[in-house]
Amino acid sequence: MNLFEVDWEIEGASSDGYFCIYIDGGEYFFQDIKYANTSGTFKAYLSDEEHLIGFYIKKWSGDSPTLRMAKIQYDETDYLTEITWNIDGTPVELIDGALVLTPANSLEALGTLPETTSEPLPLPVSFDWEVSSEYDYDFFEFYVDDILALRTSGLDNGAFSGSLSDEEHTLRFRYAKDSSYGEYDDLARVWNVDVGDEEWLLDENWILDGDTPPVFSEGKIVLSCDDDETSWAERTYMPPEPPSQSNVRIRYLRDELQIDQVSVEALDTFFVDVVVERFDSGSAWNSVIPSEVSGRLESYDEGDFGGISESAAFEHPDGFFRLLQKVTSPPGTYYLKTTVRVGDITQIERLKIKAKLNL
Repeated sequence: MNLFEVDWEIEGASSDGYFCIYIDGGEYFFQDIKYANTSGTFKAYLSDEEHLIGFYIKKWSGDSPTLRMAKIQYDETDYLTEITWNIDGTPVELIDGALVLTPANSLEALGTLPETTSEPLPLPVSFDWEVSSEYDYDFFEFYVDDILALRTSGLDNGAFSGSLSDEEHTLRFRYAKDSSYGEYDDLARVWNVDVGDEEWLLDENWILDGDTPPVFSEGKIVLSCDDDETSWAERTYMPPEPPSQSNVRIRYLRDELQIDQVSVEALDTFFVDVVVERFDSGSAWNSVIPSEVSGRLESYDEGDFGGISESAAFEHPDGFFRLLQKVTSPPGTYYLKTTVRVGDITQIERLKIKAKLNL
């Protein structure tokens, strides 16, 4: 879905009339002109297909109002100048960088937004809908984060599909009636609401409100209300919590002091104490008891480690492990490879061992 935005301003202090925005022949926006200057921004989400846009202004009485639109943007492109706007087939020239309409009676400027090829966003949204209402007066509407994405009336039905960013979004279905009269069933129905490939059950997590709250009937959300009222249902999508990032580290100690290498005598036995810690998101490093602990003395030659002998590992009552290791090789530099397993995490670290000649 692509965002369509229009900044509009009406000079109508001495005018009575109205201003409408039509999308593909359907009324998406209506503004009374009642002897006052007004302005605002219209926003709607549109599909990737081509769309016919109409800006219609009507004078009932008084002086002719002036409609000025200084911004018409679609999919982050300036369509005020990108396409040609026309009245009765005649191109309209911009005035001071704006599309300006001043009707003697009524005027409509038309323009076509081209088809887009945007990549689908990661959160698919779809639902089935139907409306049975007075055409162009009582409307079924769908909003995403208070931005209109569908508006229709009369006898109509369809299947909506689009995609959103994978972040918090509030989806609202709304039925709105004008102040009088009604036709057909005078309601709207919604079903098969699917968000992020998950079917939203009708009886969970919905907020039902308006002058007349909707009801669930035969697997559908039914929206209906009296004259000059609304009925709406909304639900908020919350993205799943990211998996907790858990890191495990090994600290080596001698006499309760942390070390990063140790000197020992060749052909002798030494020990190193090992403390295993885990860092959980939003927390700090905390000692844990691993399910597995092992040690091995290794040599190192041109990028390759070679095993020499295994360590004996003993669990200490104070929560650490002691690795007992005999140096069975001549003087040189070696490494004590330590492997621990915490949950599904396997951590491997090496401590440098400098074996000296035993004099």
